[in-house]
Amino acid sequence: MNTQALIFVDSSINNDNPLTFNGQFIPDSIAQKIQSLPDIESIHYCIPESYTGKLKQAASVFIYSNTDTPEMWQQIFTQTGALHIIKIPADAAFFQSSILSEMLDTHIKYLSEFTFSYNLPSGYACEIISKSVLENPLANPTVQNSLCDIVKNNLNHFDVELYYKEPDLRWHRVNFSAANIRDRLVMQNIIAINNQTPAYELLQDIIDNHPEVLFTTPSYVEIELCGHCNLDCIFCYRNILSPQHGTMELSTLQTLLEKMRIFNTPYAVCFGGSGEPLQHPQFYKALELCNNEDLIHTIVIETNGIHADAGYASALASFTGSKVTTIVNINGHNPETYKKLHNADYFNTVYDNILKLKKILETNSKLNNNLYIQILKINETESFLDSYYDFWEQHTIPIILQKQNTYIGRIPDKRYSDLTPLQRKPCWHLRQDLYILSDGTIAFCKQDIDGAAKRGNIITDDLEAMWKQQREHFVNDYKQNRAKKPNCSVCDEWYTYNL
Repeated sequence: MNTQALIFVDSSINNDNPLTFNGQFIPDSIAQKIQSLPDIESIHYCIPESYTGKLKQAASVFIYSNTDTPEMWQQIFTQTGALHIIKIPADAAFFQSSILSEMLDTHIKYLSEFTFSYNLPSGYACEIISKSVLENPLANPTVQNSLCDIVKNNLNHFDVELYYKEPDLRWHRVNFSAANIRDRLVMQNIIAINNQTPAYELLQDIIDNHPEVLFTTPSYVEIELCGHCNLDCIFCYRNILSPQHGTMELSTLQTLLEKMRIFNTPYAVCFGGSGEPLQHPQFYKALELCNNEDLIHTIVIETNGIHADAGYASALASFTGSKVTTIVNINGHNPETYKKLHNADYFNTVYDNILKLKKILETNSKLNNNLYIQILKINETESFLDSYYDFWEQHTIPIILQKQNTYIGRIPDKRYSDLTPLQRKPCWHLRQDLYILSDGTIAFCKQDIDGAAKRGNIITDDLEAMWKQQREHFVNDYKQNRAKKPNCSVCDEWYTYNL
């Protein structure tokens, strides 16, 4: 059968720290587990050029530049003489050889060119590639994309087998990749339950009995920089706030950034809340503070676009890196449709700003053209939604179709369809989000728009203690003992997901 294994180091890994877990070097552990399998003839390693760890001295090692291109796989198949190669992530600390055996049996039985799992989380599954896959024209050696991605994006053009195994953990949005800090924390939590790495079949029971294993550190922080806005949109909750919110002091933002460092894990920031962030008098200073914070990997700016002008684009271009993603809320494709939703005549201004911003982002490669427009899926937009898509797609700007949030019934429900899943799952926002109001109030969640159920204040209170309080609420929610204030039982935002 001539089946061989390839322990693959991802391009994001450049040393051995991400490959060491629970006192063991993961590639060595993987190799030990598969050496006893009779169908595996030999083991090889594949590392990126930037990697400096000890696998560089492995007996059989392949080096790639950016990704595992068809050309790289051609080289590996040629030099090894293999007919089938099993690609195993080098940071798969929970790797299970019995799953590999089952996948290989499936691959051989059905004469597959490529076998992978669409439901197993990363860290348990592998990918099996047959040499014959390279005979497909889509796997041309000149293509610089990952061969595995090429196959997955063109399933109908290859002989592919999908491996499925219970339990299906996808709804937990959890992986088991030691190179990811948050995955690593979850894995450490799981091991601590019984002081051992569990078999995959036991994971669902462990999570159900100990949902706190999923709770790690804040990964998404929404910050209300400003409570003011020069629009009066028909779907906005700002007018029901009493009093309306003001602007955040930069010292409050600085305190938040300082206190987030106690978690020492990467996170995303969103400038959102009840108002227009670009109307903050020191918006660019606030943006600079977040952009310079090493732990922040993404900054999402939700704006009405009125002030996202040439000055805004120039500010983005002046920053190092490409952390900023701009989402322009524009519910219209001409002045008429725009005014009905936003109660103002700013369509041409916003339209011009979007096109100018797009052009600047496209000419600056470091900004990655991180620009989206967003429209609400409500009764008032349904009649022109097709025209909206036709209009904006001609400008090749990605569109986000947003679900309306009624904030637990505090504003009128304008949805023309309800896509809420029938089966209630634990709230994703309680598990990962922090919602900070303009005065520093840490709200219960994003539904607590006036801080009536606040956890405390970022200026005066212990963030770590308040996060532990949120863990308790997440665990209770998982066990269907939901909070009464705000009334989590009637919330329909539990299944929505940010980053």
